Amino acid sequence: MKSLEVKNISFEYNTRLNGFDNRHARYVACIDGKLKTKHVGCPHCGHAHYVENGYHVVDDAFIKSLGLRIKIAQFKCLNCGVFWSSERELVDQVIEQFNSFLKALLFGCARRGLSFESASLLVEEKIGFSYSSQYVWELYVEALSKVRREKCTNASGVYHYDEQFLLVNGKEVCRMVIKDAVTDEVIIDVSTPDAQKETITRVLRTALKHLPVDAFIVDMNPHYPEIFHELFPKAKIQWCIFHLDKLMWKEFHDEFGKNIPLQQLYNAYTLFDIFFNHAPELKKLEELLQKLIKYTGRTDSQEQFFRTRAAVHEERDIEHCLRQEFGEFVKSLKNERRRNHDRVKRRTLKESTTIFSRIKTQASIFPQKLQKRIHYIEDNWEKFTLFQKDARVQPTNNGLEQYFAATLAKTSKKDFRSKAAVTRELSACQTEWNNYAHSSTTKLTDILRLVGMLFLAFPKT
Repeated sequence: MKSLEVKNISFEYNTRLNGFDNRHARYVACIDGKLKTKHVGCPHCGHAHYVENGYHVVDDAFIKSLGLRIKIAQFKCLNCGVFWSSERELVDQVIEQFNSFLKALLFGCARRGLSFESASLLVEEKIGFSYSSQYVWELYVEALSKVRREKCTNASGVYHYDEQFLLVNGKEVCRMVIKDAVTDEVIIDVSTPDAQKETITRVLRTALKHLPVDAFIVDMNPHYPEIFHELFPKAKIQWCIFHLDKLMWKEFHDEFGKNIPLQQLYNAYTLFDIFFNHAPELKKLEELLQKLIKYTGRTDSQEQFFRTRAAVHEERDIEHCLRQEFGEFVKSLKNERRRNHDRVKRRTLKESTTIFSRIKTQASIFPQKLQKRIHYIEDNWEKFTLFQKDARVQPTNNGLEQYFAATLAKTSKKDFRSKAAVTRELSACQTEWNNYAHSSTTKLTDILRLVGMLFLAFPKT
């Protein structure tokens, strides 16, 4: 008798050589196809006086799909007459790991937005097992309900804060998120019935208890500074520059419509240039304005009623083409930054101060709404320039917007049927983002290793 030993199982072959002598081996796959423990003893009285009493076959869909017929040996004790079966821990471990792997696969499909029907079909097609969409849904809910949030014990003191509104059975609920601006870890992601001052205060106080608080990066909600300063008197505020630019861009559209004239585009990018370097766009606009004057033979200061209708239409067409050229130029700049993994360069505090001082002296050339916006920036200058004084502070709240986009897509916001479903989903979002495991970590390679042992031990039927 010769044996091949792999970890805790031995496979015996019908030869004339002696058997094995490995004290670590627990199982023996015999030449008659039965799985036994190496040392057989009565579980009732402990005596080793027994006779074999047949076997039973492992009746599992996975084992059958492999074409294996595994026999579990059965015995009768000659001392006390008790009947028992050999341990089958190894086989059960294979079955358990395979089922765990399938559940993790189904759960992963659901977490990434695949419908439960599609997830079931994917598993059936690739693995060979069929699961109903109802089972996948139950599995998904079960896995989410087991997710436990890890409490943050260390933080930088600089936080993004924002709110997102979701629908639960047609009723609006608020999603509140606090995210560390330095470590990128989500401190809290919870749903609340509203975004009133008392609710925000309660969430902030609970989430940031025992953590340092130096600064917040927030949207330009005028109520935020009061709320934050009441809770954390020494905390500073950085208002999101991206939201400022969006507001100014909207105000230009409100004033001039969809097709903003080239001169006003130049004025818009002059304002955008305060905190971020938009010199390439401004240079391009200067070139296009020179082309406009060259092609039309006029400046924008000339009144339209001095020109014929045909000339006006021609000039509009020329300006439209020049605007398209500028749009393509801006797009090419973005593509180049993506290729180089670069971003729009930030202005230093000195540069921003110089540019804004020049804009204030020329404020009369801007539309009325934009003149008010310039005064608004001047009144809140400290809240727009904190990022230039503290390297930990980001100039925008885009880090939190990216978290929103990566977790709950727009199409998911209306799919909730209960508050419990929202809580389960937000827990999973936070856990995933913070790189904590929330489902089985079983790998296919682990299963194949165990399955390989079974194929060595038992003939395929």
